[in-house]
Amino acid sequence: MDAHLFRSFCRAACPLLAGARLEKIREPLSGLLALTFRKAGEKRQFLLHPGRKDPFCFFSSARLNAGRTPSAAVMRLRKYAAGRKIAACVPHDFGRRLWLLLEGGPAVPPEQAGAEPLLVWLLLDLREGASLHFLEESRCPQEEQVRWPEPEHLAQALDFWRDWPVLTPALRRTLLHLEEAEQWALLEDLRLGGGDVFSYHLEVQGTLREEGPGPVRAIFCWPLPGKAQQALLDRVGEGTRIREIHGQDVLALTERAGQDLVLARLAADAARDAARPLGRRRRKLERLLHKLAEEEARLEGMLAGQADGLALQSELWRCPADFRAESVRVGQANGLPEREIALDQRLTVRQCMLRFFHQARRGRRGLECLRQRRALLKNELAALEGALPAGPAVLPGGGGSSRPAEHGEAVWTLPRGVQAFASSDGFVLLRGRDSGGNRTVRRLAAPHDIWLHVENGPGAHVVIRRAHGAQEVPVRTLDEAGCLAACKSWQKDAARARVQYAEARHVRALRNAPAGTVRIDKTLFSREVFVDASLEEKLAQKIPERSDEKK
Repeated sequence: MDAHLFRSFCRAACPLLAGARLEKIREPLSGLLALTFRKAGEKRQFLLHPGRKDPFCFFSSARLNAGRTPSAAVMRLRKYAAGRKIAACVPHDFGRRLWLLLEGGPAVPPEQAGAEPLLVWLLLDLREGASLHFLEESRCPQEEQVRWPEPEHLAQALDFWRDWPVLTPALRRTLLHLEEAEQWALLEDLRLGGGDVFSYHLEVQGTLREEGPGPVRAIFCWPLPGKAQQALLDRVGEGTRIREIHGQDVLALTERAGQDLVLARLAADAARDAARPLGRRRRKLERLLHKLAEEEARLEGMLAGQADGLALQSELWRCPADFRAESVRVGQANGLPEREIALDQRLTVRQCMLRFFHQARRGRRGLECLRQRRALLKNELAALEGALPAGPAVLPGGGGSSRPAEHGEAVWTLPRGVQAFASSDGFVLLRGRDSGGNRTVRRLAAPHDIWLHVENGPGAHVVIRRAHGAQEVPVRTLDEAGCLAACKSWQKDAARARVQYAEARHVRALRNAPAGTVRIDKTLFSREVFVDASLEEKLAQKIPERSDEKK
């Protein structure tokens, strides 16, 4: 997040934070801090992804689940900051820091026991993360004083940019593509503040997007020149283009950018980390199967020696009991042509024959054990391939992607009683075949996945997989999932059906109740959908089903 974008974001965020109460502090994903604020009965979740590379912060309209044990740093923040109101906001735009003064009276940190009470400040730093500071009133942060270079001194300022914090790296790269007059105009616009925010989205050429633009590649407080836009396409596949979207609602634009630049990336990283041990095991299984293939060739060679033993047996009457030779020529026998059989001169011909028979028996027993071992390894490999992510959608743990054009398709092994579909927008849809399949579908669902069911009667449970809790599901996918639920319900012969939607974390099975009966603690909404049985075949994914899974 560029400092100028952070400045624009803080101008919109500070009025929302001032007077708000900090209710919760969580860490839903590694490297992501979630702060929940409440003001005038409305909750807002502030997400902070700090770091030296690509830090970002934004407000999220969708609540993210905690998902992991809080660290010691988060517990310390909860102790001193949770439950307090924000008395004042002091942004340091070009340091990319936001200071929040916490109400509730002064406090004394444990390392300064016995000292005078100090004011408690919560610092949200895009580079270092969130931290607590206990400061005397005279040392409290003040508003930032920023110098801007005059137009006639801009060229010199670019040479000594370290003395001018307003000349951020992203701004300097843009100024290189502009004429002198355009540079002055851009710098004056940024100094005055306000104006539009520009986000740049990746789109695959030749595809029609009915549900909005593609993933955000970058977001700035100024429009990028054509050459700078082309630079965004570096390391992106051919046939991709950049689409520019601009507007004055900086909170909405940064939320969309945060979902693509932060949440989607963190979810993909978490899926890869979870799959890494499985990937190592898969590679080991592949090596074992390769060794089994080599061993099979050796054992088949031993088994083939039985034919040589039978050929020698038919020629024993010609040889003395103690006859030894380098080789013996045998005639046609057992469908084999006349040939020369090499022998071990240390053994008699009879002993060589018995040795061929003995090796053949060993080869036969070895091949039987090898086939059993290979079947076990292949079954384990198939199970691992069903659990590993092969694309943006992860069947066991994470959701689907609304942008399948940039990624490959996933291949899974389905549990028994579960059907898999892919929506027109690329989301994975899971549907139970029966009551056991409905239980499995709920077990496979992540807390942030969307669960749906036809109202007022029995029917299949359907889950829409999401990569993270803030990922938006297009209306088309909601309707297609609702149609799949209706096609396997008491409304399957109706023209339209009403379907209720909820997050999976709010759906619970009831004890001592008929199979499939659940309690919905919180419903997102209900929709009326068309019932079209042909949609099942259109969206069905040909995925092998595991036969060893219990209903």
